[in-house]
Amino acid sequence: MTIAYIAIASAEHDFPDHPEHGGRVPAVLAALSEAGLRPELAELTATSATLDQIRACHTPGHIYGVEHAAAQGAGYVDMAPTYVTTGSYDAARLSAGAAVACVDALLDSAARAALSLSRPPGHHATPLGPMGFCLFNNIAIAARHAQRRGVERLLIVDFDVHHGNGTQDIFAYDPGVLFFSTHQHGIYPGTGDAAETGEGAGAGTTWNVPLPAYSGDEAMALVTERLLLPAAQSFRPQLILVSAGFDAHFRDPLSLMQCSGAGYHRLAVALQQLAAAHAGGRIAFMLEGGYDLPALGNGVVNVVRALRGEGADERLGTARDAEPDARPLVERLRALHGLSPEV
Repeated sequence: MTIAYIAIASAEHDFPDHPEHGGRVPAVLAALSEAGLRPELAELTATSATLDQIRACHTPGHIYGVEHAAAQGAGYVDMAPTYVTTGSYDAARLSAGAAVACVDALLDSAARAALSLSRPPGHHATPLGPMGFCLFNNIAIAARHAQRRGVERLLIVDFDVHHGNGTQDIFAYDPGVLFFSTHQHGIYPGTGDAAETGEGAGAGTTWNVPLPAYSGDEAMALVTERLLLPAAQSFRPQLILVSAGFDAHFRDPLSLMQCSGAGYHRLAVALQQLAAAHAGGRIAFMLEGGYDLPALGNGVVNVVRALRGEGADERLGTARDAEPDARPLVERLRALHGLSPEV
């Protein structure tokens, strides 16, 4: 199976002492090289997303606002804090273009799996503006592009520790997109309640799993088995896109979760199996958060190892604190979404 990747470091989009900085993608590439995996991947090239592609998810005012703010020089555009520099508008368009190129590689049968290792990330960007370190919503732009190319049922899985509020907003009314998000309850951006299940024609196609602090590999495995797999099997996606944030790792400074490299590996294996069963194997991972560089690199290594059928890289170990019991939450969500209770 050909696994392709695009790396967009966007060194020109960088801000002093900010967690979402220009060293993140180089750290991922170094980890892949150290693991001997980078030569095994096919490298793709990307062009900037077109304005038409971006307008499929964002208002003209949003697009102009990012361009104008970047032209004014380095500064914050929200209280997250989300920043821009003079290079941010071009970097954001190229990051979105990398996600689009991954979708094209899958739909053109140039690859069966793809990774967009690009920044700035995207899943917090709403139709109306940037938010949460994100300028344009890369995965949403790629998903709309896939729809324009004929994909009728598309699954977006977001395992970043923060809720992908922008992606949810963009597809809330869309019955052709199943959005499934796991995230730590009660942290930024404060959205992603279990009761948020979609609107109008899209009712029931949003699944939010707000996990309690200190959840980790056990909770993610339970959520995968009891919620994600049955949801996806019922929906039968033709393409799977993943908002791959690695900030639920126990080392990450921006969360209180306890996922490990082995846990990310197990999740990637399950996602690959879903893709094989329903989507002709077609799956793309789009980089979102992850702010401890060793954990970020190891997370991506474990995704690639899973896609290659190799075992987990557990060199960073696992968290030692006991996890809260996620079963009551999972069973409430099964009932909310019309699945049978635990027997």
